[in-house]
Amino acid sequence: MNTKLLLSRNFSCLMAVWLLHITGLPLLAQTADTCHFRINRNYLNSYWHATACLATRPLHYSGQQWVMAGGLTALAVVAYSQDEAMLTYFSHHLNGPQASAIEKWGSPLGNGLVAGPLLAGLYIYGATQNDSRSRQAALAGAQAFILGAGAAFLLKELTHRPRPDQLNPPNASRWFGPFKGAGYDAFPSGHSLRAFAVATVISGMYRDRRWVGITAYSLAGFAAFSRLANKRHWTSDVVAGAAIGYAIGRGVLLFNRQQSEHCFTTQLSENGLGLVLNF
Repeated sequence: MNTKLLLSRNFSCLMAVWLLHITGLPLLAQTADTCHFRINRNYLNSYWHATACLATRPLHYSGQQWVMAGGLTALAVVAYSQDEAMLTYFSHHLNGPQASAIEKWGSPLGNGLVAGPLLAGLYIYGATQNDSRSRQAALAGAQAFILGAGAAFLLKELTHRPRPDQLNPPNASRWFGPFKGAGYDAFPSGHSLRAFAVATVISGMYRDRRWVGITAYSLAGFAAFSRLANKRHWTSDVVAGAAIGYAIGRGVLLFNRQQSEHCFTTQLSENGLGLVLNF
C-alpha cells in the first residue's frame, strides 16, 4: 500500500481516537449535567444514541427529504457513469507538481489535521467564555467527524473498490466486495465524507452567520477536489463521500438539537444548589 496513503489513514484513525479521548476527560464541576454537549459521560454515551438516530433517520424522512436523497443518489450515479472520463480530464489538465500542491493543502482538511485543532480550540473558547453554542458546535463537530470516519471505514470494507492508481489500466467498474480485495478502499472518499460532515455541523450551528457556512463548505469542497486532482479517487467516490458526509452532519445536527431542548444542569453556589432547565 502507498506509504503516504497509509500515513494519512493512520493519522485519521489517531485523530478519531484523540477526539474520543478529549471528550472522555471528566469535568468534576459538571457531574450533574445532563446536557451531552459538555465534556462528560453523557456526551460519550450520546454516541450510541446518535448512531441509532442516524441509522433510523430515513424512516422519518419527509417527502422533501426523500426528493433530496434521490437527487444526491442520482448525482452519484451520473458521476459513476463519467468516472473514467473525469480521470482522463484531470490527468490531462493537472500535471504532477500542480496535483501534488493541491493535495498538500487539501488533504489535511479531510484527515483531521485541521478539524481536530479547530474543534478543540472552539471548545476551549466556549468553555473559557461560557459560550454554550461554541461548546456544542465543537463537540457536535467532533461527533460528526468520528461517526463519519466509522461510516467511511465500514463502507470501504464492504465495497473494496480499487483506486484509480491501483490497477493498470484503471478500471472504474471493478469492485471486489466485502470478502476480498483487501487494500482497495476507494469508495467512498473518507476525506470528502469527514470534511462535509464537519462542515455541515458547523454551518448548521452558525446559521445566523452565513460566512461561517460559506467558509466551511468551501474548505470541504477543496478537500474533496484535492482527492480528484491527485487521482486518489474516482469522481463518484468523492460525490458519494460528500453526500454521505452531508447526511451524517444533518443527522448529528438534528440529534444535538433534540437533546439540547430538554436538559438540565445543577449549579452549586454560596446560596445553595440550583437547577437550571434548558429549552
